[in-house]
Amino acid sequence: MFHQLLALIRKEFLAIWSDKRSRLVIILPPMLQLVLFAFAVTLEVKNVSIGVLDRSNSYESQELIRALKYSDRFSQVLFLKGNKDLEEKMDSQKILVAVEISQEFSKNLKNGSGATIGLIGDGRRSNSSQIAIGYIQLIVEKTFSQNSQSIVLRNWYNPNLDNFWWILPNLVGSLTMIVALILTSLSVARERELGTFEQISVAPLSPMTLIIGKTIPPMVISIIEAILIYLSAITFFGVPFIGSFWILLVSIFAFVFSIVGFGLFISSISSTQQQGILGAFVLLVPSILMSGFATPVENMPHWLIPYTDFVALKYFLILIKGVYLKDITWDIAILQIVPMIILGVVTLTIATWFFKKKIN
Repeated sequence: MFHQLLALIRKEFLAIWSDKRSRLVIILPPMLQLVLFAFAVTLEVKNVSIGVLDRSNSYESQELIRALKYSDRFSQVLFLKGNKDLEEKMDSQKILVAVEISQEFSKNLKNGSGATIGLIGDGRRSNSSQIAIGYIQLIVEKTFSQNSQSIVLRNWYNPNLDNFWWILPNLVGSLTMIVALILTSLSVARERELGTFEQISVAPLSPMTLIIGKTIPPMVISIIEAILIYLSAITFFGVPFIGSFWILLVSIFAFVFSIVGFGLFISSISSTQQQGILGAFVLLVPSILMSGFATPVENMPHWLIPYTDFVALKYFLILIKGVYLKDITWDIAILQIVPMIILGVVTLTIATWFFKKKIN
């Protein structure tokens, strides 16, 4: 029995490697996506243009404009001639935010009656404009601080708010999920397409043994891929790793185990590899959107949040960022590992049931 299982695992490795489509999935795209996503996926607002409508033309207003110009957040500060010019540049998206300095700005600032500054953001780019407005508000507060009190800002776990520090751990999860899901979703479908499924179905192997043989190779490949991405993150991108490598390894195993269950379920109900790939992407998109990859789960509608409990990537992202940046303990990690194991057991059980039906 054991030798038969080893032969099946060896056959599955060879099938994955001999299939050009599978070979491309596991080698080139993950590393290319790692580089592209690391630089492209960011919630920071940089290199944007803002406009200034200075009705005051005072020393104080010029001081504010200089502070905006020297900020590394804005690539260009455009001087606006009036309301019509402001409207035209906002409409054509030449500026993201307009700063309107009132005529009484200097006078009100000196007598302490409350100088106001108007900030007009482009609602079509709501997230970016709100972040840019936040930057401007900080610059204004810093430039015109009138008392000795000051605010000391400190960010835990990512002191300099480095984009790589949050996106690279997320990519370890999402790219590992892509590799594991696509490899397993093609597994049984490939056998049907090549006409070898009937040979497997008459082999002296139980459905559970066949499922194990189909599960182990994608898991091994996905775990190796995850470790390569992890090494790339700390070696080439300088992301610190202060946690336990063993917690990371167990987390990766539990995550991949949960994903291959979903993949084999998709493959079991697919007749062709094309259907398998389409099924994988049907699951990938909502999983990434509902995992907290880009936006916090807490920001979602209350009716949607309970459904995120069925998204394995959500648990893994919590773990991976905790291991990278927070040095979480086993007591905390186990709370995220157990749900992934449960999801894997449930989906593998369902996949085995479908596999039995196809064989019979």
